[in-house]
Amino acid sequence: MVMRKCLTSLTLAIFLTSLTMSPAAAEAEAPAGEYYSLVNEDDLVILQTATEVTPGDVYIAVDNSRYEVAEVNGYTAQCVYRGKEPMPDLAQAPYARGSILDGAVPIVKQGSKSTIAVYHTHSDESYVPTDGKESIEGKGGIYDVGQALADELKSMGFNVEYSIQNHNPHDINAYNRSRKTAATLMKSSPDAIIDVHRDAVPPGQYQTKLNGKDATKIKLVVGRSNPNSKTNLEFAKNLKAAMDQKVPGLSNGIFIGKGSFNQDLSPRAMLIEVGAHTNNKEAAQQGVKAFASVLPTVLGVAAEGGNPGNSPAQKPASEQNSGTTILILLLVVAAAGAGFYLLNKGPLSKK
Repeated sequence: MVMRKCLTSLTLAIFLTSLTMSPAAAEAEAPAGEYYSLVNEDDLVILQTATEVTPGDVYIAVDNSRYEVAEVNGYTAQCVYRGKEPMPDLAQAPYARGSILDGAVPIVKQGSKSTIAVYHTHSDESYVPTDGKESIEGKGGIYDVGQALADELKSMGFNVEYSIQNHNPHDINAYNRSRKTAATLMKSSPDAIIDVHRDAVPPGQYQTKLNGKDATKIKLVVGRSNPNSKTNLEFAKNLKAAMDQKVPGLSNGIFIGKGSFNQDLSPRAMLIEVGAHTNNKEAAQQGVKAFASVLPTVLGVAAEGGNPGNSPAQKPASEQNSGTTILILLLVVAAAGAGFYLLNKGPLSKK
């Protein structure tokens, strides 16, 4: 009986600990001044990124070509073309027809106000042309980009939970520190949680113009080392499809890397790279505002392109979001513990 009680308590402790500890997958980066170049079979560069690249990683390019990393020599990653990635047809909203358990991203319907959470794992990230340097220890220029995203979402009727928690230093343990922030944000049951970053590559990788204004492209990053990776990828594909449809020129593709990026906490967790340290911060703010404009389409809110005024973005009802799922799991574990206790306690003795 004592052994079973101990096992039950240990199971619960392990589960609770998992909420604040990142899965065993390092989210490493190239050293300062270095970056990885992904090249195709013709040795043409198809992507540059400061995120560590390893064999098995995948890049879905702007034209939806799928490339798989075969080998990495130094900072050059040789890729193999795997054909065109099937992308969702937003007109048919296929993500609305399944459940979160089979890899679909459910639609949103009328109901309570929809919430989006925003935070920054790398709190120091900055933009050299605007901020003067690429890293500011206290509060980097990336916070101005995050604020631009939050403000735009609020203007569209979303409720926004924006954390300005600092997770410095910018090292391999930053994601473990930011995980606590992400777990706290998940208590509000957000319909999406977005970790806002900037890359560290030459400016041409992200430069673009939107409606005649300088802007930066947005790259989506999905971690393949977590149990939600399939659904995270479907969410990313819907985001890319919406960008391609509503804001052509905004997307810089989808990178599927070795890490977890704390995306195991939610099927709608996404890491976005908003330009690089070599881009202008105002251009990054323009890019992230354009990104905000596609979220109503992907989340399926009632008003196309946003919900200003008294028509707020509405909350999903077809999925059990991660906050609810966590509560259910806790109740299951507690019930299991109570069951073990009652089965082994025997009849109550009289005093």
